[in-house]
Amino acid sequence: MGRGIKLFKILGIQISLDYTWFIVFGLVAWSLAQGYFPLTIPGLGISTYIVIGIISALLLFACVLIHELSHSYTSNKLGLDIKEIKLFIFGGVAQLTKEPEDPTTELKIAVAGPAASIALAGVFWVLTQLAKTISGYPILAAMFEYLTYINIVLVIFNMIPGFPLDGGRVLRAIWWKKTGNIQRATQVASQAGKTFAILLILFGFVQIFFGNFVGGLWMVFIGMFLQQAAESSYSQLLVKQTLEKIKVADAMTKNVVVLSEDATLSTVVEKYFFGYHFVGFPVASDGRIVGMITLNNVRMVPKEEWATTLVRDAMNKITPDLVLSPQDSAMIAFQRMISLDIGRVIVMDNGKLVGIITRRDIMKLMEFKVDLGV
Repeated sequence: MGRGIKLFKILGIQISLDYTWFIVFGLVAWSLAQGYFPLTIPGLGISTYIVIGIISALLLFACVLIHELSHSYTSNKLGLDIKEIKLFIFGGVAQLTKEPEDPTTELKIAVAGPAASIALAGVFWVLTQLAKTISGYPILAAMFEYLTYINIVLVIFNMIPGFPLDGGRVLRAIWWKKTGNIQRATQVASQAGKTFAILLILFGFVQIFFGNFVGGLWMVFIGMFLQQAAESSYSQLLVKQTLEKIKVADAMTKNVVVLSEDATLSTVVEKYFFGYHFVGFPVASDGRIVGMITLNNVRMVPKEEWATTLVRDAMNKITPDLVLSPQDSAMIAFQRMISLDIGRVIVMDNGKLVGIITRRDIMKLMEFKVDLGV
């Protein structure tokens, strides 16, 4: 889910919209304006229903965002680094850079979201009762009642014990704590998630057969998404466990070509990018590594300026985040690349350049291990 629009930050967490969010937002607003509110508060004009539908849909996604923020805030408090929440077609997802290291942490993070939704349901229930006691506010009462109902539904749905739903994470935490085996716990929770997803897909087809085409189709799509997510969750754990056993030294490229910071971009393109077919090179100054230059850096400079632009003016300067030790695990390298959205990291030992590790290096080694069954 790399596509999207960055909106704002809350509690240091970037809030973004995937483009698919607009699809479900339009569907929710339309269904509320055309179906739910005309039945709940009849006699209003179509323009009024449209406005109410749009406002209610926005508030619904605000509730989803608060649900995800609760997960992310709790995760950050417990030492996990959540940098972004993205709202997309099926709700919201926090971008984790690493998984919980123990079942207690997993359990606390899992229940934080549903707890927030329960609190929201309580707040909107109180607001509903207040709006009902004050004559002349049927629209507010209907909106608050809908948001009360939808937060309760959100809790019930998310607490179904199947991965990757919150209930599945609770199940994994309990099984993990009981057995001490996260792999087995994840397998059980993922299987439960796949079972629920298949049942949801079948129920969706039944709904379509009996005439509820839109609702049934929506259930089928959600079921397919949950099935894929459940399967990938277990696969990701196996990958994580494998990468944790691999040292950076075993996956990195050792024969590294180093550029001078005084070289021009035109020289670099002709002699190095075309000559070696690498997409990034470390940059040295007086024998010391000071940066990394990639094809993306070159692309950002107009072609007519390549002959006069030096590498030092286009490169990314080295920071501690861009350097790993050969003794670090490949999992640390992979997480670093994901969190920084980069494709390669420099490897140094006691201040000396010993290699570069890329996502391709890691994936290639993983492919070999799978093919050879080791």
